[in-house]
Amino acid sequence: MMDIEICKWYNNADSPVLFMIDDFANVWVDTNGNGEIDIEEDWGYGKNSEKSSFRYLNEVILKDFPKVKVTFFTPVGIRVGIIEDPPIKSVSKMINCDDETKEFFRNIYNNSKFEIAYHGTTHGKVGKTRHDFKQEWELFQSLEEANEVVNYGKEIYKDVFGDYPKGGKYCGYCSNCFSDDSIDKGGFLWWCRYCNLDTKNAIKNGCLDKFFHGEDCSDITNFDAKKFGINEVIDIPSTVNGGLLSGIIKSNCNSLKGIAKIILKKYLVKKKLEQIDYLVKNKLVISIQEHISPARDDGRRQQPNIYDDRESLRMIFKFLNDKKIWYCTGSELAEYVYLKNAVKLISNSEKVFFFEFNINKVINGREITLKINDNRRSYLIAPNGEYLKIKNGIVNVPLLQGEYELN
Repeated sequence: MMDIEICKWYNNADSPVLFMIDDFANVWVDTNGNGEIDIEEDWGYGKNSEKSSFRYLNEVILKDFPKVKVTFFTPVGIRVGIIEDPPIKSVSKMINCDDETKEFFRNIYNNSKFEIAYHGTTHGKVGKTRHDFKQEWELFQSLEEANEVVNYGKEIYKDVFGDYPKGGKYCGYCSNCFSDDSIDKGGFLWWCRYCNLDTKNAIKNGCLDKFFHGEDCSDITNFDAKKFGINEVIDIPSTVNGGLLSGIIKSNCNSLKGIAKIILKKYLVKKKLEQIDYLVKNKLVISIQEHISPARDDGRRQQPNIYDDRESLRMIFKFLNDKKIWYCTGSELAEYVYLKNAVKLISNSEKVFFFEFNINKVINGREITLKINDNRRSYLIAPNGEYLKIKNGIVNVPLLQGEYELN
């Protein structure tokens, strides 16, 4: 019989790479108090204006890396600040507050390089101090309350984009015992639940918060896509801090430690990048986490952020250039994982096979990658008559009813 396998990742990549940025919101924090949007202050309110964060992202971070895709996490309502009486003024509005704002976010949504995912309504509730701030999913006292708020947020999202969100992330990676059920019942295909990159250290230091870090301490499964809930929501891990290299790049030459970092820069960078290399070698998820702006209304600097981590991010993307990777959005990753799990390949002979599948979710990219372990085969004929070239034993195929024939 034929020797065919469904590849773990699209195009038989070693790892998927996601660039995930929050909070991409209709917010502006006027840190210098001059009443004008300046560099670093904008969270999305500035749209694509000269000093907006969106323009900075495209013209400074992404311009040399056209294959990189971005998943933005967006609070759809009036995103609150950090503290009750902030020293810094800010503007925060809903993403459907006016036609111009809706058009800005909608144009990003319709660009194949970007995705806008769900990140709650207000993001949480301000406190007297930053330590008293409560994240949105921490606030829900019942499943009914959680469902009500999630459904409200989904309707705002649909008003702007014409459809419900496919995925999202807990605000601040914080949740409670009602949270996962609210996502499971909310019809989401995928979700980011935990700050997985910190799980092992948290366990080691005795400060594990299972609602923040998760409880998977494996060096493999903790950095891989999993499922949760009755509806098997795809759980996408957070695995790389965008500021991975910032502490080395921005060493303080006035301290002994800083001087040592400058002297050992190449070595230290190499050691840090081994964390990403480990993910590639083990076919795990590389999800790079960032904030769109460092500006906060309490005067503190939000970390990580694309401004402070500009060089770190560029070095990470350069490092990935010669790797066998797949740049994708959260939804593209989740759709592939869902299809791979939903499909069973049945062979009739050495040349003919078909798929058994039962797809009960809305999937846009109905394509999977096959590895043909037979060097005699050069192309595949799909049920629709399309000829698909097999290159180095790999072929991407549309998922169709009917027979596929190897030739």
